[in-house]
Amino acid sequence: MKVSPKQITNAADVNAKKEVKADDSVNFNLPPSNNNNISLSNIKTQISNVNNNSDNNNDNNNHVSKEPVNIVKVYNLHKTYLLGIEGVPALRGVSLNIQQGHFVMLLGKSGSGKTSLLNLIGTIDQPTRGDLEICGVKIKRGMTDACTADLRLNHLGFVFQTFNLIGTMTALENVLLPTLLKNGKTTPEAKAKALELLRRVGMSERAKHYPSQLSGGEQQRITIARALVNTPSILLLDEPTGDLDTKNTENIMRLLLALNLEGVTMIMVTHDPNLKSYAHRCIHMMDGRIYNDESISSEIRERAIKELGGFGFKQNNDGTTTTIVIEQQEQEQGMGGDDNLQSMAMNKTELRQPKDFYSILSD
Repeated sequence: MKVSPKQITNAADVNAKKEVKADDSVNFNLPPSNNNNISLSNIKTQISNVNNNSDNNNDNNNHVSKEPVNIVKVYNLHKTYLLGIEGVPALRGVSLNIQQGHFVMLLGKSGSGKTSLLNLIGTIDQPTRGDLEICGVKIKRGMTDACTADLRLNHLGFVFQTFNLIGTMTALENVLLPTLLKNGKTTPEAKAKALELLRRVGMSERAKHYPSQLSGGEQQRITIARALVNTPSILLLDEPTGDLDTKNTENIMRLLLALNLEGVTMIMVTHDPNLKSYAHRCIHMMDGRIYNDESISSEIRERAIKELGGFGFKQNNDGTTTTIVIEQQEQEQGMGGDDNLQSMAMNKTELRQPKDFYSILSD
């Protein structure tokens, strides 16, 4: 039987279309290249394809229940650091998927590998071997710094334990810094968004203050506002409450939970097992491996959120429960207000004469 060239072309087109579609992930069939470096234009093309495919699926499948989207995919990830001539393994074959909109905590002792895993997900470091996909982009060793920086700037937000605020910049300027790196200049829209984020985290009155004039809890809230200014897909948090007291820890957790309820995906490293009840999942790590992947039940999570305060719960017709933010995080906005002034006045230093201590010294 004779086959016309047109039939061959049509068959090739059909096969090409089948290769593009995937069940749970997106496989980018990029043209082969002899160059190992991944260009920035390819990264943007991949992200654009993910967004377009997502929009098409939403338009065509509105009547079908949405399947969870894995925004982070990790498979057999290894990381080994060289110490002289010896290799020190930090991660040993870690595999996990993280769904979009989930709050995931990485729990473990120091040296368990949780911060190393967070740095790999944040593209701050590169894996020794294994597969890693962030926001539909496959991370490879050949990627240039410009490519990973573009991914971080547009899709990832970072909150560090030590805040990493620029000491010579005000709170507002620190929040605006990512927009300056992204756009090359500060626009009125970016400034308005930064001020709105400061208002939301309860720091609008501290916009012109420098980091040295802020408490630890206030600096952490500035850090969160800075991480959100470019509207990231994933928020990465490395011990955000590690240096805070109990009250500030609760305030930060209220803020993070409110953001997660809006759909922000969060991956948080912590030593504190008491915080795991606020998450959807808790990944327990030890010796560079995952030894327990714990799913937090909705009942436990709701109870923990109720005890934290600041949230309400609405019962839906289908039996599910919706969590609602009922108050904004402005509890510490009045730091240094009348109550603090009164307490300072009560604890005012008394001026004494040397003779007042003679009786004590004679004993």
